[in-house]
Amino acid sequence: MKKKLELIVLLNSRKRKEFSQSLDNLSKNLQNYCSSLIIDESGDGVTFNILAQWETEDQMRKALKSEEFLILSGAISALSEKTIIRLDDKQVGNHISKLKSL
Repeated sequence: MKKKLELIVLLNSRKRKEFSQSLDNLSKNLQNYCSSLIIDESGDGVTFNILAQWETEDQMRKALKSEEFLILSGAISALSEKTIIRLDDKQVGNHISKLKSL
């Protein structure tokens, strides 16, 4: 069964550039772990929407344990003010540490 993970990351405006640079550096490697990866920055300049999809739950779990996702989690933890985590369109948490238990 396909799995969809959505991360909505709200940043302090002073952290936007640093977070954007981190995403740019990671995005190509993250793409290798996903069937689909879409990263969108909203017009407000402080909200990023990261949507990742996998063909199976096993692929998702493997991806979430990858070094790239761990680095992304660290960047989100250090630079975000708020994070909303949705799995298959259901909110499952509001802190990036929740990814470890998915």
